[in-house]
Order: sequence, then structure tokens, then C-alpha cells
Amino acid sequence: MHVALLLNRVSRTDNADVLDVLRQCSAIEDSLRNLGHTTERIACSMNLQEARDRLVSSSANAVFNLVESLGGTDRLMPLAAVLLESLDIPFTGASSLAMQLTTQKVAAKRRLSQLQLPTPAWFTPESATWQGLRASIVRPDRAIIKAIAEHASLGMTDDSVIALEDLTEDDINELIQQLNQRLGTPHFAEEYVEGREFNLSVLASDDGPEVLPPAEIEFLNYPDSKPRIVGAAAKWGEDSDEYHNTPRRFDFPHAEQPLLDELKALARRCWEEFGLRGYARVDFRVDADGQPWILELNANPCLSPDAGFAAAVAQAGLTFDTVIERILTDAFR
Repeated sequence: MHVALLLNRVSRTDNADVLDVLRQCSAIEDSLRNLGHTTERIACSMNLQEARDRLVSSSANAVFNLVESLGGTDRLMPLAAVLLESLDIPFTGASSLAMQLTTQKVAAKRRLSQLQLPTPAWFTPESATWQGLRASIVRPDRAIIKAIAEHASLGMTDDSVIALEDLTEDDINELIQQLNQRLGTPHFAEEYVEGREFNLSVLASDDGPEVLPPAEIEFLNYPDSKPRIVGAAAKWGEDSDEYHNTPRRFDFPHAEQPLLDELKALARRCWEEFGLRGYARVDFRVDADGQPWILELNANPCLSPDAGFAAAVAQAGLTFDTVIERILTDAFR
């Protein structure tokens, strides 16, 4: 089979989070060739006609969709899936509809709330009030300000977590607008859940979605005053304390099995309700009462060899080649 790898066009001067797509592409190319397929790379930019022409001339039997952003924003990422759907070429990962819904975090939270799946409350300038509040609270004590449609923890630092006690909704709105202007992308405020952080990777199989072993992100040597978040430094700052003090673990005492089972059930439900395909990741916080809260759904998580998805794959006893084969097979379902 001839497989085209469609990726967003990058420059060697781009940040590490943007360049990471090249590492993913190399690893997937090697795996596809191990599986007996031929490959070619096709870079995608805002010139979709150029990408379309390359795809048509490639005569590819399938496309491995690795487009993570277009025009410098993740908000346009679903356009690659729209292009592939218009060409009727089998492609890996989520449909354009599922990609659009999961990329837009507020839209995803609205959908989760409609499905009565637990997600922290949120505030946007458009709503001007808190949405999805638990019955037991009127307003959160703390919030974290996030980009609505950008991933890789864009701009997220300790200062992103704010106490709300002395802030009005107008104050929150002003903070959001300042970030919108500084980073050039819309933000929202989300209830900050103090507690543990888990990532659950999900992989397609012949029998439906397989939830891989849950991973917990540990926060080592964090003083009490420091927010326990996986910010930009923890993800990309290789010289930072956060990067080196946020390892993931997969070993849990038997007493925590009910919690792990609940997280797996929620991840599987997210896959089914959002129409995900191929592979995905669901991020959770678990509060002091043991209640899981769904933070985000990632319809195309990083497949780099050192990323969390690959770590969960190894923990499950699967090879990377097996994973790539299963993702590719799911493109034809």
C-alpha cells in the first residue's frame, strides 16, 4: 500500500512544539516501511489547492493525517480533514466534525455537559457568567485561563491559575482579553480542580476502542504555593524544573483499581460520543474526593517515541508498529 503522510508545513526556526511533527513523521514513516508500505510526505499549508494537487498526483491508497495546525493556529487544523473528506481518500484519525468539536475546548465542554459527563465549570466573555457549575457551588474559588483552540499548553504558566475571591466577572473578562491580545488567540477561564492529573490514551481495535493503561502525571518537589499544572515549561522547557519534575507513572496500588476503571469507562464514552477514530487521548483531573473531571479531548495526540501515547503503548505491551497498523486499518472502517 502507498501511504501519504500529510503534515503541516514547518520551518526549522519554529518552536519545539511545532517542530515535533517532524519527529512523529519520521517514526511513522519507519513503522509503515517496516509493515511493507511505501510512503511519501506532503506538506500542507493554507494553500489547500497545492496540497490537493499533491494528494491527487500521489495516487496514495491512504493518508496518515498529521496536520496539527494551519496558518499558525490549531483552530484551522480541521481543514486538513475537510480536504481529505472532499477527495474521498481513507485517512487516519478523527473526521473533520470530530476534530472541530474537540479542538474547540468550550464546544467540547458544552457537549460533555449535555451528556452529563463531568467537566469543570467554565467562563467566556460571551457568556459573561459561569457555565456548567456543580449544584454545590455558586462560583469556583480558583480558575485557570486557557487558550480555547490551541494545544501544547500555549502560554500556560503558574500565573494562568488565578484566585477569584476578589475578582468580579468583569475582572476575569479583562484578564482574558489581555491574553487574547498578547497571544493572538481566544482564551477562556476554567474552574481549577486541585488534585491529581491523568492522561488516558485510546487506540482503535477490531473489537472497538481499547483504553491503554492510565498514566498519572506526578508533580515532584512542588512547593505548596506552586500550581500543579502541566504548563508550557513542563511540556517543552527541557532545561526547566517543571520538565524534569513531572514524570508519568503507570503503577498503582490495587485499592485504586475502581478509580482507574472509572477513568477508562469515561475515556471510552468520550471516544464513542465524539465519534473519534484511530487514536485519541483524554485528560482528567481527580479531586480530593476521588471525583474525575474531564479536562480535554485530543483527537490527534502526539505520536513521537518519547510522548505519553507511546509510553502507554509500551506499558500495554504493544509495539509501535502494531499501533500504526491498527490506526491505519481503522482508516478503512
